[in-house]
Amino acid sequence: MTRKGVVAQAFGVPDSIRSNERIAWMAGRKALQLEAPVYTQRDVRIDDGIEVEYTPEEPGNPPPTLRIVRGAVAWAIRLGIGELWLACAKPHLWRCKRDLEYAIREAGVRITVRVCEYVERYPEHEWYCADSTQPRVRSEKEWRRRERIIEWMPMFIYKRVAS
Repeated sequence: MTRKGVVAQAFGVPDSIRSNERIAWMAGRKALQLEAPVYTQRDVRIDDGIEVEYTPEEPGNPPPTLRIVRGAVAWAIRLGIGELWLACAKPHLWRCKRDLEYAIREAGVRITVRVCEYVERYPEHEWYCADSTQPRVRSEKEWRRRERIIEWMPMFIYKRVAS
């Protein structure tokens, strides 16, 4: 049987905003269901009793998506995990998945990527939080403005910017 893990990506700062509380809930629920550890960042607070590893980061400077998933892949390799479940905000899903699959190919390993079904539990517009300290996740307009650029950016440029 393949060992499983959960990768949880924050959507804004701090941990107390609605989106990050939802992501923490999703990741915790999936981790309990799978009896799996979680790899995440400081702004996703996982319940006690669940094995969790936090990605390295500088206070006040959350790491980019690609750096987080690269850390998650290294963690998965170290722990012998062959299946990773993504817990993230719906607007962030396409990039989290793309970057995770890229990091897996980059590492030259075989790890299956799955998406927590709870991502679909909330409509896309409910993920934005006006009380986030990161302006890009406060509204759909702000998020789309930035994501449109990232979507069209070739990976060789994106990985230089996001590393």
